[in-house]
Amino acid sequence: MNGRRFSEDKARRNGFYLALAVCLVAVGIAAWSTYDAVHGYISPQETDTDASLIQQQEQDVRSGQQDVDPEAPRATASPAPKVSSKASSAASAGTKAGASAASGVNAADAANAAPTKSPEPTPAPEESEAPVPATAPLYEISTELLYPVASKEVGKAYSSGAPVYSETMKDWRIHTGCDLAAESGEQVVACANGIVKETYTDSMLGNVVVIEHGDYVFSYCGLGEDFQVQPEDVVSKGQAIGAVAAVPSEAAQQPHLHLEVRRDGACMDPQGVLDGTN
Repeated sequence: MNGRRFSEDKARRNGFYLALAVCLVAVGIAAWSTYDAVHGYISPQETDTDASLIQQQEQDVRSGQQDVDPEAPRATASPAPKVSSKASSAASAGTKAGASAASGVNAADAANAAPTKSPEPTPAPEESEAPVPATAPLYEISTELLYPVASKEVGKAYSSGAPVYSETMKDWRIHTGCDLAAESGEQVVACANGIVKETYTDSMLGNVVVIEHGDYVFSYCGLGEDFQVQPEDVVSKGQAIGAVAAVPSEAAQQPHLHLEVRRDGACMDPQGVLDGTN
């Protein structure tokens, strides 16, 4: 009984060792197959790299494009292991695909880098410049002047800067114009062609119309309340501009028109300007 049990145990141990040996052999075969396949794909690339490096160095030395350090280690080509036909086909296909991609990129770069010549603009037809019309003067300067009222009688003359006695103000003062005798309500006309600069009322001179006649500026003083012209109006020689009324600072005198004339801001003798002596 004991001998039979011992035989069975021995048989079991022998079977176990046999199974273990078979497993080890299978593992070894699998490992060798994996190593051979991996080594077959990796080694050719390394070999190609070494061969390319050697060829590049030889070309550089021949062309003289770079200095070769004699002490620098040169890459040595190791014998290429045998490569299976499948691996060779795969490598060849990859090389062709890379070359095609590179050529496609180069063609795209060349197309982008090529300068695009824009069409030259067509010159516009030259337009003949129309002559610019000269600005017409606002009025024609009169060569001769009229007296603004019918009478040429001067009641009080221009004082030329000297003080004279004023019957109205009861003092001595400079008379800056001349007083032309006229009837109350008599029409006052422009002495020449001109343009109205302003109209206003003064406490001493009454209602005043200021007209530019060429180089002279005339102030017609002591007019009625209704102005017959307005600022910026262009007037003609002899045109009615108002009527004789009163000059407050000369109320003690007989009815008259107080006329003042200035040139470049300086007072002048109105009678001399009207007569053409100034």
